[in-house]
Amino acid sequence: MGNTDPKTRLKEIVDSYLNKDGGGMIDTGIVASHLAQMKLFGIRQGVEFFPAQDNFGNQRKDFVDRVIKYNQLDTRLDSIWDYFLCDGQGIFYIRPTKTNYRLYYFRRHEYRSYYNIDGQLDEVVIIYSYKVRQGSGYQQEIVNQSISGPDMMGQGGAKRFIRLSIKKKVIKETHSEGELSFDSTYQGLASNTKTFVNTLGFIPCVEIFNNAKGFSAEGVGEFDALANHICTHDEMVSTMRKNVTFFGNPTLLSSRPKTDLMESGESAVQRPSIAANSGFAGMNPLSQSRFKSDPLSRGVDGQIRVPRVIANLEPNDRVGYIVPDAITGDQNSFSRQYREEIRTALGGVDELSISAGVTATEYKSLFGRVAATAKKKAASVYTYGLCRCLELIIFQEEQLFRETLASAVGLEKPVDLPEDATPEQIDLYEGAMKFYEEQIKQLLMASLKAQQIPPGVQGLIPDGDVTIQWRWMGPVYEDSTQDTLNNSIVVRNLQELGVDSIEALKYLFPSKTDEERAAMLSGFPFRMVGELQSAYSQFAKLVGGMMQTPHPQSPDLPMAADPRLDLTPYLYRTLEALQKEMSYAGRYRPIDPTDEPSTSSDSSSKQLRGGSSSAGTSSSSTGSTGTSGLSGGYELPSSGTSGSPQLPIKPYSVRPPIPTSGTSGGSGGQSMGIGVQQGNERAEYTSPIPVPGSTLSGGDTIRTSELRTDKQQPGYTTIGSADLVSQPGILGQLFPNLLDSLISGARRNPDTDRNESRKQTGDGRVRGRGTSRAKQVRPKPRRNAR
Repeated sequence: MGNTDPKTRLKEIVDSYLNKDGGGMIDTGIVASHLAQMKLFGIRQGVEFFPAQDNFGNQRKDFVDRVIKYNQLDTRLDSIWDYFLCDGQGIFYIRPTKTNYRLYYFRRHEYRSYYNIDGQLDEVVIIYSYKVRQGSGYQQEIVNQSISGPDMMGQGGAKRFIRLSIKKKVIKETHSEGELSFDSTYQGLASNTKTFVNTLGFIPCVEIFNNAKGFSAEGVGEFDALANHICTHDEMVSTMRKNVTFFGNPTLLSSRPKTDLMESGESAVQRPSIAANSGFAGMNPLSQSRFKSDPLSRGVDGQIRVPRVIANLEPNDRVGYIVPDAITGDQNSFSRQYREEIRTALGGVDELSISAGVTATEYKSLFGRVAATAKKKAASVYTYGLCRCLELIIFQEEQLFRETLASAVGLEKPVDLPEDATPEQIDLYEGAMKFYEEQIKQLLMASLKAQQIPPGVQGLIPDGDVTIQWRWMGPVYEDSTQDTLNNSIVVRNLQELGVDSIEALKYLFPSKTDEERAAMLSGFPFRMVGELQSAYSQFAKLVGGMMQTPHPQSPDLPMAADPRLDLTPYLYRTLEALQKEMSYAGRYRPIDPTDEPSTSSDSSSKQLRGGSSSAGTSSSSTGSTGTSGLSGGYELPSSGTSGSPQLPIKPYSVRPPIPTSGTSGGSGGQSMGIGVQQGNERAEYTSPIPVPGSTLSGGDTIRTSELRTDKQQPGYTTIGSADLVSQPGILGQLFPNLLDSLISGARRNPDTDRNESRKQTGDGRVRGRGTSRAKQVRPKPRRNAR
């Protein structure tokens, strides 16, 4: 162990903890203790995510709760913290499904992120493994072993690998039975690669960094800088453990020979006893004491041991026990100090031996350093990680609302430009998009004015700022009743000093937002109202007295006529304070254009500097914004509505046509993750990817040369003739009078023939009364085929 490279040994220690492997022969507890302490102060009693603005019946909060519950985020925060702290960086991947959004977290060795020259995410490649359940047949086992080998078989199935190449417009998915790498192009696995349309329009990945090196896109693990110290402490503790094992039993010290004092725990070798050598024997010849018996002795596991009785000692013999000190006091003190220094360098506190903590107050104050360190880590995981993911999801749902609203009224969105578009095509596309955005804005205003949403609209109503905030659901140290009472006294004293009630309540409810504190003040503040009324009454009495008292310098005028003694502003000030205390409410904030991800393939220089607007024009009239790009790998969008609020609204309640709180996925539910598609390309949500580490059933297995496509014919096409399937209208062409005969035979009342509004087309199709689309004629007769 002493010759092992510290980085290699540290990797073994960290992997042993992350994999929950107890057989790694790890003696130091620094890694486990520090991670447990960071998670204690970083997660505490749980984390709650909520929108900073939610004016339409808590639609955003309910949606965020559904996404978090769908991904079981509260149970996965511990592993996310472990991976994030140990690896130094990680990435979140948002994958839309048919009814929700799936959040994935990948470790440092499972992905590669590629940035463009401006520092924005250009491509993300993810590789991970999963398992596939195998059949129980004999032939199936032979095929599996011949393909993947017996080493690839494990509990639960055979290992498979998947490679995802994520770009703004397309997502390529490659499955393989062999291990994949990031350096190969895998042109030979073209048959195993499927291409999907990225319906989100941006790279749905958020990368987070731990101990970031300045402004570089690279993080450092929590224990990398202290690898030598941790390995030294591990070796030190290992040596101390061996000393305890070796010197744990006392040592026998004697002047007699070892053979006289020690005996083997095994009874195979026996020697004549002292009684037999002295001539003692029993009455029965078979019971003569020729050999020593096995006395009760100390010792375990067949080792040599000391008898309970040691006889035939001479006067000059010495027999005694020596109890050695397995771990000296200096060695124990040095190990404890070494551990404290490492924990302090990591930003934590060693709970087992706090030298400076004597009283409970000092002990609690020492953990302020731990709380500060964990809060910095929490900002990376929550603020710039999970909150950013939820913001992107809400942004996509609001885009879905806009697109489905346009689709509901028949407004078509311009088709995206190809990669090799000409400048003329780009100009035409920008003009069409500008007109499209203006029409969308008018539709939103009309829906707001009517307070009604057309049927078929999905997603979330645009509500301005999409910022998602987080807070801990409870502290590590619970406040006692005395602490709460002291905080309430502070709040009351601050209010008496004239401090705003929302600011004063921060001492009593530090985890709540200003909007929530304002909502809490919706009751009747009788104490403040009483004090304000009393103050107003005193000012009014004072004014009345001044009106009756003559001015000393002008006895013919009252004192209230002096402008320098005017008390009217104080009366107004008192009434304004009373009105403020009685009318607290939240504030509406428009959307921040820098929070929108990039959905355009144009260069950032064109978006930032190459627009047609001047520096002094408003961003709402141009297609570019004048702010810098996002730090999370995103660039500014080129949409015309990004610089202005999506809805210049006040908090109103917009009524959907049908309840949206029911089951998702149905016609009445609020479907999530499904966008309006252009063309016939397959979307990524139509093909779910396997969860890392999961085991798929055999029916869903993706094997070599067996990839499923949408063009695959159903199973019933192999039965009977293929003409009826390949040519759906052949029945109407061969028998043009068959439809009339079937309808006339199915009618019971011949008078209904005159009321029939359907018309038969020339190719055997029937058109409904309310639509112009032709429907396929079914051979089964129906009474009322509308």
